[in-house]
Amino acid sequence: MGAKVISSSVLQYPYLDPRLVTVLHPTGPAAEQFRLLHHRLDRLRSARPLAVVAFTSALAGEGKSTTVSNLAACAARRGRKTILVDCDLRRPGSSKLFGFDEVPPGLASILEQEVPVEQAIRQGPEGLSLIPAGRTADDPAHLLGSTRFRQLVETLRGAYQEIYLDLPPALAFADAHVAAAVADGVVMVVKSGETRAEVVREALDAFSGLPVIGCVLTGCDEAVPRYRKYYARS
Repeated sequence: MGAKVISSSVLQYPYLDPRLVTVLHPTGPAAEQFRLLHHRLDRLRSARPLAVVAFTSALAGEGKSTTVSNLAACAARRGRKTILVDCDLRRPGSSKLFGFDEVPPGLASILEQEVPVEQAIRQGPEGLSLIPAGRTADDPAHLLGSTRFRQLVETLRGAYQEIYLDLPPALAFADAHVAAAVADGVVMVVKSGETRAEVVREALDAFSGLPVIGCVLTGCDEAVPRYRKYYARS
């Protein structure tokens, strides 16, 4: 009988969400799809700077946080100095996957100048650094469009090779659009079979003028691996 290989992170980080397949089951077929996605990003990096990559979706529930969290963990596992920033100050996503959703301080505290950046950075599995969203904010769009947020990202550029931003969904509020302005590239996550084409077009139109570099398709047919991703340049 075959045995399923799991990572030692299962014991070391018992609070991790099972959807973090690149950490918990790094040799499995689902994790391989995220490695392929990372390789494709690297191909784009050979032609243009892509230190800061932001992930968004048209609507909530499309797998955006799962995708960017696994991708960031994959980058860290490959030896890249990587940080993931949860920029959803209304409904944190990646913070919850790593078990940091109720552990202040976070991004909100940094942007409101309550704590220095170093105090909000958490250390996760595979050497990955994270800045959780922290507490919810009264006016997230104002904070994410602030000079303080731009300065934070510039500081991270000087300290990390790869920076991933987990943005809020694009259509509900202005938060994602204003935060994406600091990124070198924006990726749209789309749930297969559920998100209508016109909704995706509306979300892409909302990012007109910003460097949208492609889309990731989640929730593919069970005939292919569950987490299979397709990444295409726009």
